[in-house]
Amino acid sequence: MFRSVKSQIIAATSVIILVILSANAYFILDQKRKEINFDIFQKAVSFAELTHERVVSNYELNYEQNAFANFNRELAEVYNLNEDIDGLGIYNYSGEMLYESDEDAFDGLSDEELERIQATFPSVLVKKSGRVAYLEKSDEGVRFTNFNGKDVEPVTSADQIENIVFPFKDPNNALRAYSIKYDVSYDALLARIIATTRNILLIAALGIIIAIFIGGVVAHRITKPIQKLKEGADKIGDGDLKTRIEVTSKSEVGQLANTFNQMAADLEKSTEELVEKEKLTRELELAGEIQQELLPKELPKISNLDIAASLVPATEVGGDAYDFLIKNEDLIFYVGDVTGHGVPAGLVSAINNALVPAILDHYDSTDDLVVNLNKIIKQKTRPNVFMTLVMARWNEKKAELSFTQAGHDPILHFSAKKTEVAELSTGGMALGMVDDLTPLVKTDAIAVEKDDVLVMYTDGIPEAWKNDKENLGMDKFKEIIKTHSNGKSAQEIHDNIVKDVRDFMGSYPQADDITLVVVKRTS
Repeated sequence: MFRSVKSQIIAATSVIILVILSANAYFILDQKRKEINFDIFQKAVSFAELTHERVVSNYELNYEQNAFANFNRELAEVYNLNEDIDGLGIYNYSGEMLYESDEDAFDGLSDEELERIQATFPSVLVKKSGRVAYLEKSDEGVRFTNFNGKDVEPVTSADQIENIVFPFKDPNNALRAYSIKYDVSYDALLARIIATTRNILLIAALGIIIAIFIGGVVAHRITKPIQKLKEGADKIGDGDLKTRIEVTSKSEVGQLANTFNQMAADLEKSTEELVEKEKLTRELELAGEIQQELLPKELPKISNLDIAASLVPATEVGGDAYDFLIKNEDLIFYVGDVTGHGVPAGLVSAINNALVPAILDHYDSTDDLVVNLNKIIKQKTRPNVFMTLVMARWNEKKAELSFTQAGHDPILHFSAKKTEVAELSTGGMALGMVDDLTPLVKTDAIAVEKDDVLVMYTDGIPEAWKNDKENLGMDKFKEIIKTHSNGKSAQEIHDNIVKDVRDFMGSYPQADDITLVVVKRTS
């Protein structure tokens, strides 16, 4: 039905005008409704204030004397003064109903209604919310309060009231006390809204007719050059990237034709660049695969240790590293983090993973490994590339962990006996910052009891972001470790930590590489 540009322009013009008229109609109707709402509220309150004494006098002079005809005639005159009042009730101070225009609907008074009857100030019952607001009038204006005199939200133009209770007290006779309940109707509001809506619909119909006419005229002037654009697009679709469009119009259509011609010229160049980009993407994926190949394919089997580890890069190529190696029956393992991530960081981490096994044959202690690893990285990398690292050694016979820090995050030690998570010592300096780390490194050792857990990681975990302002933090990370370390295998602890971190991040993108190594003493 709307396949041609001309019909679409006509339809679009009609829809736009209809939307504009609808928006204006909604605004006008909403404003009108609020205006009438508040007008009814104000008039009803003023009406109650002006007529409550007249109603009381009518009740005493006629109703109590059984002159019901006179009473009803006088009451009809009162109703005629305000078409928004459609019911009236008279109550004494104790809450006894003396007169009710709709006795069938009266089913006694609730505690809140009795409070209103006995109150000093007039009150209104707001529809929908059911809240009651008391109106304390003074020289400064009307103050809206609750029964205890505390300020409440005032009645606004968005509110409709169900009734008004207005008290009457004779200053000369304390026993002569009544409350008049005025029932408020919004039938007049509905009638005025319907009349306004009818007028708006007539204007909308006229607007659509005008829109169809204007759309037809405009569409005729636009469709001809657009047809030329279509023909040119068909040729480009067939592979003819040398196609050019000749349109003499100075309008937006002419500008579109010039843009189309430029697009055709750029398309061939973009096609070549796309091929190169796909090639680069594939090379990055290959680099990531090679980096993963440098990570341990199988974790070592140690009689008194249970081990789990993983590395999740933030991009195709990450800057984190870890490995497990055996030296003289001891387990050598480490976690490292190169500044930044991506290809440069990935190259340095790959160099590190290749170097450690190579130099392990020549050095026994973790501090010697760190010092000599630093010398090579300092020589082979740029001055602004550094790598933090913690190198650890597990003595299986002594059940002792010795480790050397090179500016890395502290190892976290969960003590099964104390059920606490402690940060082991830190220090040293990142690899690649200075020529010689000998004066800066030191090796610490710690005895590890049965069921204790050691956690090594990179800062991608404590610095995992939930949003632009909140990250996981070390305290929450330690609490996660404490929660999951009792009575579970290293793999279960590892998986639960990763899950909690992922749950914390939600859909927020991973900003840094995440490496996690969990080691548990088993016997």
